[in-house]
Amino acid sequence: MISIYKKVTDLILSKLHAGEIPWRKSWISLAPKNFLSKNTYQGINFLLLSLSDNPSQYFITFKQCKDKGGHILKGSTGSPVLFWKMIESKQTGEDFPLVRYSTVFNLVQTSLFEEQPEEAGELQTAQELFKSLSHVPEVKHNVSRAFYSPALDYISLPVLSQFDTEAEYYSALFHEIIHSTGHSAKLARFKPVEFNDDDSYSFEELVAELGSAFLCSMCGIDNTIENSAAYIQGWSRKLKSDDKLILRASTKAKNAVNYLLNNSATKAEAA
Repeated sequence: MISIYKKVTDLILSKLHAGEIPWRKSWISLAPKNFLSKNTYQGINFLLLSLSDNPSQYFITFKQCKDKGGHILKGSTGSPVLFWKMIESKQTGEDFPLVRYSTVFNLVQTSLFEEQPEEAGELQTAQELFKSLSHVPEVKHNVSRAFYSPALDYISLPVLSQFDTEAEYYSALFHEIIHSTGHSAKLARFKPVEFNDDDSYSFEELVAELGSAFLCSMCGIDNTIENSAAYIQGWSRKLKSDDKLILRASTKAKNAVNYLLNNSATKAEAA
C-alpha cells in the first residue's frame, strides 16, 4: 500500500516533472479555504490545494457537502488534505508525526456551487504585510545579494531599485524573513553552524521557499522564477531521496508564518 508520504511527494514531483514549481507561482488567485469554516488551509494542505487552478477557492469534504444538502458531481476527483500531530515516542523521547488524510472537493465539483464571482477581502499590499509581521530582525540595504545572518541576526538585501519588480524584492525579503525565524532565540530550527551544512541548509531553504510562498499569497504577488531547469532538477532529486521532506518542511514553514503573524506556532496541521 502506498504511504501517505509517498502519495504527497508524488503529487509534488509530478508538477516538478511538468516544469512547474508548486511553491513558485503568481499568487493572483484566491488562497484555498474550507467552505464551512472559511479558514485558509496552511502548510502542506495550502500547497496541495494550490497545485491546480480551481474555479473556486473553497473546498469541502463529502460529509460536509452532504450535511449542507448537496452532493458531489459524478466523476469528480478529490484532492488529499492531511492532518497530523507530533507525538513524543516513549522509547526515544523524540517527536514523530501521527498522520491521517481525507479527501476534499473544490466547490465547483459540487451541487452547492453558484456561478458567480466569489468575493474576496481586499488584499493587503506587500509593504503592509511586511510592516504587520512580528519578530522581524533589522533589514540592511547595503549589499548586492540577499541573505540572513544567523550569527548576527539581521537580513541583508539589495535596495528595491536593484530588483526588476517590487514583487521580486518582497519575494526575496519574505524568504529571508522566514529564515530568520529559525534563530535559536526564536523557533530554534537551526544553530548558526548548521546554516552552512549542506543537508541542513537544503532543508532550511525548502522551509523558506514554502513559508515565503504563503506570505506572497497573502498579498497576491508573483514569486515565479526564470531559467528554473536546474532548480527543478535539484529539488526533484532531494524529494525522491526523502519522501517525508516536503511534509516536514511544510510544517516548519507553517509554524514560521504563524510566528510572524503572532499566531500560535502549533504542532498540528489542520485539515
